[in-house]
This record gives sequence, C-alpha cells and structure tokens, in this order.
Amino acid sequence: MAKALHHRSPLVRVILGLLALAFTASLLTALGSASARAESPADLAARVQTATTPSAAPSGSASAESIGIWVRKLSDKSNVAGVKITITGPGGFSQVVTTDAKGLQTIGLPAAGTYKVLVDVSSIPAGDGKPLGLNPRQVQVDTDNQGVPAYFLLSTTAGGGSGGGTTPTPGSTGSSTSGSSSSSGGTSFADVVFPRVATGLIFGLLIALASIGVSLIYGTTGLNNFAHGELVTFGSLTGYVMAGILHVPGPIAIVSAFVLGGVFGWVQDLGLWKPLRRRGVALIPLMIVSIGLSLALRYIFQFIFGPDLLVTPSDSSSFLTLGPVHLRSTDVSSPIICIVVLLAVAYVLLRTRIGKATRAVADNRSLAAASGINVERVIRIVWIGGGALAGLSGALIGYYQPVSWQTGASILLLIFASVTLGGLGTAFGALVGSVVIGLLVDLSTIFIPSNMKLVAALLVMIVILLFRPQGILGRRDRIG
Repeated sequence: MAKALHHRSPLVRVILGLLALAFTASLLTALGSASARAESPADLAARVQTATTPSAAPSGSASAESIGIWVRKLSDKSNVAGVKITITGPGGFSQVVTTDAKGLQTIGLPAAGTYKVLVDVSSIPAGDGKPLGLNPRQVQVDTDNQGVPAYFLLSTTAGGGSGGGTTPTPGSTGSSTSGSSSSSGGTSFADVVFPRVATGLIFGLLIALASIGVSLIYGTTGLNNFAHGELVTFGSLTGYVMAGILHVPGPIAIVSAFVLGGVFGWVQDLGLWKPLRRRGVALIPLMIVSIGLSLALRYIFQFIFGPDLLVTPSDSSSFLTLGPVHLRSTDVSSPIICIVVLLAVAYVLLRTRIGKATRAVADNRSLAAASGINVERVIRIVWIGGGALAGLSGALIGYYQPVSWQTGASILLLIFASVTLGGLGTAFGALVGSVVIGLLVDLSTIFIPSNMKLVAALLVMIVILLFRPQGILGRRDRIG
C-alpha cells in the first residue's frame, strides 16, 4: 500500500494542489458572503449600485454582450458621476444610462454588433470639461463579449484626442474605437506628452513586477509559463476581496495579495510543475499544460467572481501636481512600492547566497547542480517569489482600473514582450523591457488610436529584436 502511494505521489500532489485552490476560492467566496450579510440594508444597497452590476438588459435578452462605460477627468483622474450616456445599435436598440459614484456603468446588449456611445455633454457637471476624442464613439461588440470598454476622459481644454488610459485597458473581451490624440486646439505638446510619460513609467513598473517572475521562472526551468497572467489576476482579485468586500485598509490588502500570491505560486509548483519535472516531461508539453492551466484558472475566477468589472476602492482626488501632470495618491505610492520591491529583488539576486544560486541555475543548471546547489530548492523559491511579485502587481493594478476574471490575461502579451525585449532569462532585462513597453504603450496614443497602442509597442519590439536578437540586456549565448 505504501509502495503504491509512493508511485502515485505526483498524482496525489496534483489533487491536493487542486483541492487547496478550491478551498482557497471557497474561503474567499464565503468571506465575501459573510461580509455582505453583515452589512446594513443601506450599505448593501449602496454597494450593489456600482458598475459591477449591469443595467437591465432588454426584454428577452440573456445579456451575453455588454459595454463598460467609465468617465473620468483628465486633470486629476477623478471619476465623474451623473453623466448621461446614450447607447444605440442594431434593431432600433436605444438605452440611456447614468454613471454611478465611481463614474462607471455596464450596459447589457441584445446582441452583437456595432453600437454608438454618446456622452450627453449637458449632463457633465460644470467645470469638469468635455470628452476628449470622438463623441459619439463607435464600439464593435462581438458575440459573448462582455464589458467591452468605452472610456471617456474629460478635459476643460478644447480640442485634443482620446485620452487613452492611465494604465492597461481592463481585461475585457472586446475593443473600442477612438480617435488619436492631438496637441491642437490650445493643448501644448508638453500637456500631451508629460502625462503620458508619467503614466507610461507607472505602467512599466507595474508590468515589471510580473515580468521579473516570468523571466526568473524561464531562466531556472526553461518554461514559458502562459498561466503567469492568472497569478496577476489572483493578486488583483485578492486585493479587491480584501479592500472592496472585507473593507480592510489598502496597505493590508496589498500585503495580503503579495503573500497569498507567493503561496499560490508555491502550490502550483508543488502540485503540478515539480511532479512533471520529476517525470522528465519535455518543455513543449509543459508549455501546453501551462496554457490549459491558464484557461482552467481563468474560468474558475469567472465562476467565482462573475463576468463583470470589479472596482477596488481608492481615493480619486488629486494628490500631487507637477505642471501638466496630476497624480493621485496611488499614482505616487504605487511607483514607490514598485521601486522599493525591485531594489530588494536586485539586492537578493546580487548579494545573497540564494540570489547567486538562482543566477547560477539560470546560467547553467547542470553545472549548478554539480557544484552542490540544490536546484529544486532554488526553483521552488523562484516560484514563490514570482507568484508574490505577480500578486503584488495585480493588487496595484486594481487601484488604477476595474479588475475582472481576465485582468492578467489582458496584459500577458505585454509581459512576454517585456521579457523578450529585455532579454530572456535576465531579471534586470525584464525590468528594462517593461519600462520601454510601458512608455511605448502610452506615448503611442499621441499619434494613433488608443485601441492600437499594443500593436505599436509590439512592432517596436520586433524592430529592436531585428538588430539585437538577444534583447537589450541578453547575451548571445542565450539564443537557441
């Protein structure tokens, strides 16, 4: 009997890992339900009236498609409530909704198609300005696409184009069309560029936290982990549950996402990746397993949290103004957190024994094992660290945008682009690549429509790799 259990231990560990994941999900759901039951009727009613609850769909519609509205001020990134939005579309569909206290609203649609989204300028509070970019805006909604973004930035300065966003587009399954930015109509070039440089740097630092984990996992195991985006999603949803449902202070929610992200990374390695490594599974099958794990986790998140956008509570008021750049408190605190954590990671990699062992395993795994380094221990620590960094990244992203069951999947391509651009397997290269990608994503919206900003960043990455195929900080001997 003991011998049979010994031979089946990898399967047992996989089952235990899945049970641990299910238990964690059930616990989070139970905590959320308990918190909802503890609220007064007035608090519960106030919480329900958020953008996470779609507006009533037309009669007879299953509301498989929807559009997510978000209205904010360009000056201080504060949300604008009470703005009337008219949505018209195929079959004579017409609906008027009003943004809630967070400037959000979700509109259920009768079917897929092209819809016109119009902001009623007369309903905008005095002094908040007018929408940048196209108004009305055409939004293409495909079958089963929910939360297709239609975001509007308000500016008191006439002219300009679409404002883009302060951070990556929330994880929706559709796309919206907007005009490109412009410096015409009284808006100076500095007013357009400097805010995008600031948001691009913040975006790059947030991506860097997740990208370093991807790079270290690839460097030590050779695995391109397509499920890493779900670690980011796990962090963002953990931050939402802690701050939005359990109402704990923001710092505690962020630390919780960091710690639980590390635990989630450890569970993944213990229950799945370590048994597969012991069985000698090749890298291509491992990569396919990671794709399957990504899809499974994604739909588990959707089953638990639903398909709607979730908003982590945050202060939207202006905290610091530097010329044309207006920053909220989270715009200041998040980069500081990222920089401190990245410096700590650099110290660990360069100055500690485990960091040196990690770099040795990344450079030559066989030689590291022959020299007495416990390779499996190093890989386990890398998985814990990568999960913790991804969880922290997800929690911080939640303070910039609504989160959903596919928040991490929506930026996974940018994470891989950052790692590839910086140099595969190099942690510092992932940092440099992330900052470059973050700047390119935001600055590109000056010249092209915001829904094409990811294309611009990836094209620049391709051009750079044509001249330096090993990446910015990669070594030629890493190629192949």
